[in-house]
Amino acid sequence: MDTCITVWHWPHQERWYDEGIRNSLTLIKEAGFTHINWNPDSGSSYWLGDAEIEFTSRIVADAGLKVHSVHGSNGRNPITEIGHKNPGPFAMETRKDFLSPHEWQRRSGVELLRNRVDLAAAFQSPNIVLHIDINDNVFGSEAAERAFFDPLFQSLDEIRPYCVEKSIQIAAETLLCANAQNFLNLYDRLFARYGKEFIGVCFDCGHWELIEPGKLSVLERFADRLIATHIHDNFGAMDNHLLPFDGRLDWHTITSAIAATPYQTPLNFETPMDRYGIPESAYYRRAHSVAVRLEEMVAEARARQSA
Repeated sequence: MDTCITVWHWPHQERWYDEGIRNSLTLIKEAGFTHINWNPDSGSSYWLGDAEIEFTSRIVADAGLKVHSVHGSNGRNPITEIGHKNPGPFAMETRKDFLSPHEWQRRSGVELLRNRVDLAAAFQSPNIVLHIDINDNVFGSEAAERAFFDPLFQSLDEIRPYCVEKSIQIAAETLLCANAQNFLNLYDRLFARYGKEFIGVCFDCGHWELIEPGKLSVLERFADRLIATHIHDNFGAMDNHLLPFDGRLDWHTITSAIAATPYQTPLNFETPMDRYGIPESAYYRRAHSVAVRLEEMVAEARARQSA
């Protein structure tokens, strides 16, 4: 049975970017996982060199794992770009921003996105997950709508031929920066303009529970566009990223809704081990048993729906 979990980077390790991640990959494979979601550098504008992409894809292959998804970067994640020892100033990382109204900045964001497409292609991953940071003011006026969608569409128009050439889809993630209706509005606009060969939905079930508790309208309306998942649990108050069944989400309803879509499993667990005070190897073993349980629930739901 195929199962998937996210690979994170842990900066407390001296060489987290090679030996640290290599060790995590080994433990993930030993726990029984077959696939990973690649997450290191997802929240930064760090540029991956050609040799780095080749090395990274090789250590994943050497571990005997496949890549189900790559978390791309939109260049505007809230981490420090320039840091100093306290007290001292810092700058937020926003220079490569594919949503920017400043042309040089927007084009730099497209180049960063192309860099992650290259990484996904080296991994033979079918998609990259992308944050499109819409907010609740976007649909408040025609001017606000144009200010948001003009650079977005220009950037997507530019990256689309490259993605199609490389057979990499973009999966626009359900986030927490707007209400559920405005995310539905965003998808309406995106999917009216672009085909499913280029762009679809990354359903983050923990995020969606926080913006539309107890409902799954995004899966009901855009079932045919579901191409990536971020599976994790919470208690409805914070974005905890817990293992399923450790929070309050209704997994019977969620797996049944996913089963009703054309989504190609495995599900991707976006559940960092730092939520749990156990050794890394023990964490992956526990996560794998939960992953198997959810995969079985999806398979059982699909069997019921087709009966």
